[in-house]
Amino acid sequence: MDIPTLGPLRQEFARGARVLVSGRCSGWREDCHGVICGDPDPVETVQGLDYFYWIQFDSPQYDLSDDGPYYKAQVLGRCLAPKA
Repeated sequence: MDIPTLGPLRQEFARGARVLVSGRCSGWREDCHGVICGDPDPVETVQGLDYFYWIQFDSPQYDLSDDGPYYKAQVLGRCLAPKA
């Protein structure tokens, strides 16, 4: 998957939207797919306002510390891209 490391701030995704999750940006071992399964939580970052989204992964994921498997997690909106 070739998605940007960091997307634009304040991307808005609806509940149920299919997304690509950038592993490089969000701390997962690899890029993965998932579904937005909750309402966004606003968060102030050093770059400005962004949102955390709950993502239900299509397949269990492991983080860079080899912890897991994770079936869902909060991911920063700029680490997501719409799945075509």
